[in-house]
Amino acid sequence: MKQRTKNTKKPWTKNTKKPWTMNTNNPNPKTTAMNNEYYDLQHLKAIPIAEYLHTTYGVEPAKRYNGYALYHAPYREDFNASMKVDFRENLWHDYGTGQGGSIIDLVMRMQGCSAYEAMKYLAGKRETIVAPSSFHREDHIEHRRDEQRANNRRHILSISDELPSHLQRYLREVRKIDLAVASGYLRHIHYEVGGREYSAIGFPNRSGGYELRDDNAFKGTMAPKDISVIAGREDNAPLCIFEGFMDFLSLLTINGKETAPCLVLNSVSNISRAIAYLQEQDIDSVRAFLDNDPVGRQALLTIQSSDVTVEDMSRHYARHKDLNEFLVAQREAQKQKISPRKRGLRR
Repeated sequence: MKQRTKNTKKPWTKNTKKPWTMNTNNPNPKTTAMNNEYYDLQHLKAIPIAEYLHTTYGVEPAKRYNGYALYHAPYREDFNASMKVDFRENLWHDYGTGQGGSIIDLVMRMQGCSAYEAMKYLAGKRETIVAPSSFHREDHIEHRRDEQRANNRRHILSISDELPSHLQRYLREVRKIDLAVASGYLRHIHYEVGGREYSAIGFPNRSGGYELRDDNAFKGTMAPKDISVIAGREDNAPLCIFEGFMDFLSLLTINGKETAPCLVLNSVSNISRAIAYLQEQDIDSVRAFLDNDPVGRQALLTIQSSDVTVEDMSRHYARHKDLNEFLVAQREAQKQKISPRKRGLRR
């Protein structure tokens, strides 16, 4: 019988080199070591997001404001320019998805890569994205960023029950909101940022913060951010869920009054808080007035997956993005019917 020779070569050997490790002997705690390559997080996060979008993808802002700009999110279909880039903080936030963060997070989102791959990419591209001189002197960068954070904080100067005329006009004429039923849920927030004063519509949340809107395209939050809960006048009515407070105000306008209890997410990123509230209150049935877009549909599925029976009310405004857009279209159609064109007599 032929004896088989033993193969001394192992079919595989354990790779003792770790894919990436944090070097505990690193003298600079602000740098990260991956695959024995050091990346200065402070420098990478200081790369201007606006320059990255411009030089890499040719993406320009849809609307520019003092200290920030609104973009059409380049990684998804976004008709509303809902991605905000804050120039002072050098941060981005997508109001449509609730995602955001530093330039590293944006590269991960744009390229579908890991944090390590994003840092490696930025380290190789930073000289083409921004001039090398902007990375000199760490103390200067740190001081500048601290100064930017301080200047970018919103400081409330006053809160009042009555909205100024330009904000009332915006709600009434642009959003078609009936102020007779909506005013009681809104506040006028007079605040200051970086030495400049602003006015905004404020919608309070359950934690003492406010969702802010002005008569242009500004959307913001006066921290802390949280869901808003409205008790309602009918105990047995199913709770109604909305993405934003404009949709809540739209339902008030359509019904002429508040009846059912309501919950406003104020961002789809608050969906887990909303589900926790439903569980705390033993609510197992809701009506969802969410947006007719992928984000709204995903939020609907998330609520359904938590063993909550959901009546999808978006079918009533299926041809429109959201309930407020439906309300605006409805009011415009009614206006055209009520006010027929006057024809002059020809002689």
